[in-house]
Amino acid sequence: MDTEPTEDETKEETDAVDAVEHDTKAEEAGEEKPKGPRKPNNTDYLAGAMLANGIIWIWMQALSLIGEDVFIVPKGLLTDLSFIIYVFGGYYAASQVCKRADTQHLIVGLKTAGYASVMALVIMLTMISQLNIGIVLSVSISLFAGGVLGGYMFVRKRLQRRRLELEASS
Repeated sequence: MDTEPTEDETKEETDAVDAVEHDTKAEEAGEEKPKGPRKPNNTDYLAGAMLANGIIWIWMQALSLIGEDVFIVPKGLLTDLSFIIYVFGGYYAASQVCKRADTQHLIVGLKTAGYASVMALVIMLTMISQLNIGIVLSVSISLFAGGVLGGYMFVRKRLQRRRLELEASS
């Protein structure tokens, strides 16, 4: 007597066929399953660069919209605050890209800062008619400092998490 397969059996067969088809399609396309630690790709680095430059651009636009006459705060303090925001932009972007990596977080932070510095230069070339080398250097150095800080803090957080796991398991 032939019995109809149950719904669960049919679903298992369909899932198995889909898995085999997906594996053969991946092999035909020449794709390999990732082996080893995850690494960010160029899209991740560009996204980090856009994030860092977005923070910087919003700060610059806020400064230009308010105007110099409204400020009661000394210009030196605003300059220092600008450096802090530039470093924060590099830090935040690097820490976000480091979430995509399993190893070499400081290298990932430096690459993110490099991409962000090149993108900042391109943005400044299109926005500022007379580009000042001091602005370019200050933004680049701040982004690199933020990138190193972001990578370092991510490594530190990861080591602290592992230490807590070891203490909990023993």
